[in-house]
Amino acid sequence: MNKNMEWINHQARLGKILIAAGLIIGIFGIVLPRLVSGLQFNTRIITGLGILVLGIGVANLMRYSAPGRDAQAARRLVSEERDERMLFIRARAGNRAYWFSAVMMYAGLMWVSFVEGGSLPPLSPDALWYYLAAGVILPFIVYAISLKVDQDHF
Repeated sequence: MNKNMEWINHQARLGKILIAAGLIIGIFGIVLPRLVSGLQFNTRIITGLGILVLGIGVANLMRYSAPGRDAQAARRLVSEERDERMLFIRARAGNRAYWFSAVMMYAGLMWVSFVEGGSLPPLSPDALWYYLAAGVILPFIVYAISLKVDQDHF
């Protein structure tokens, strides 16, 4: 097995490990409040972490499992991963996602500041949780869309 295939198989294996870890963490976050009463923190934090790790694992597995069976596809994928044009496109998409998340989090901070001044109503804990979850998910969507658009235009 050549180095490209080894690297791709390692990435696919890492995806499987992350999926298993995400499932374990997510289930632990769901089961923990039933096992221990009176916890001083919200266990959705643990469940959210499990969902994040699971998502990363699924993305890794989807990206690297198919080329792992074909040497030519593996060579093409490794070449694409190291292509300067692709690195530039990824950096540009990452920059856009960062600025989107920075603006989104700044808006959240401003909301909290205006709540303290009485200008806006306070967010409920559930609304705040969903806003923060969107702060994780939406920048990734911006990254993915930006990646696709730049790949088509460059």
